[in-house]
Amino acid sequence: MGVKAILVFAILFLMVFSCAPVFAAQQDASAQGQTVQPSCADTDSGGGQTQKQVQAPVCAEPEKGICSGADASFFSKYVSRGVDMTDGPVFEPDAWISYRHFTATVWANVDLTDKNYKDGKFTEFDFTLDYSASLGKLGLSGGAIYYDYVSAPNTAEVYGSVNYDTFLSPKLIVYYDCWQADGFYGVLSVGHTFCLPRPAKWLNPSLSLSGQVGWGSRNFNSYSWGANHSTFTDAVFTAGLPTQVSSHFSVTPTVSYSTVLDRTIRTKNHKNDNIIWGAVVSASL
Repeated sequence: MGVKAILVFAILFLMVFSCAPVFAAQQDASAQGQTVQPSCADTDSGGGQTQKQVQAPVCAEPEKGICSGADASFFSKYVSRGVDMTDGPVFEPDAWISYRHFTATVWANVDLTDKNYKDGKFTEFDFTLDYSASLGKLGLSGGAIYYDYVSAPNTAEVYGSVNYDTFLSPKLIVYYDCWQADGFYGVLSVGHTFCLPRPAKWLNPSLSLSGQVGWGSRNFNSYSWGANHSTFTDAVFTAGLPTQVSSHFSVTPTVSYSTVLDRTIRTKNHKNDNIIWGAVVSASL
């Protein structure tokens, strides 16, 4: 556990270090009578991203070839694929480093409630290696995730995704649990982002609306919920207010509604309908 604590400390250190160039750039621009602000266009978002769903980070300055970043997330509870993992507040830090098409990410969950008898303790670490590329308007991604659970068997997944740059940016991700479940879980998502008026020159807010639906194969559902059939498992609807402070720093308050769709799974799940609210603070180099 000591090694894992060091990893999270490194995430927070990276986040603070990432913020330094942001405020330095703002002060320098202010001295020259300028503001540091990214452009805001009325564009479609990449679909419903909830808590830890796979999405390759975006470099603020991709021409550098290598970039890094970190997020500090606070949520009212931790819900994953319809499962109420922690029915109480959580802290979820992550850090990533990207070189060209490759991105490595470390993500963690810390319970901030004693409902699972783990108040202030790490309950999960995820390690992801992703490769992403684009062919015109078509985006392709693939990779692997290792899930390190404190109180459950560890597992691993490989995944592939495809999205298309058009209205609502439809995106499909398919995961294959190759370690425990020997089954598939897929997510189809859509989303759109609207620009909002700027309350200040240095703020660039937007409104992001998204939705997604999950489907599990028989093996996956049997392992996860004891439901011996393939079915649509869950749906999530999310509204967020991504606010760019600069090209390197953003704050995103979010609220999501998660619901379990299958009747059999609803009889076996702890809590089927959840509202999750929170905020994500992101910084990148």
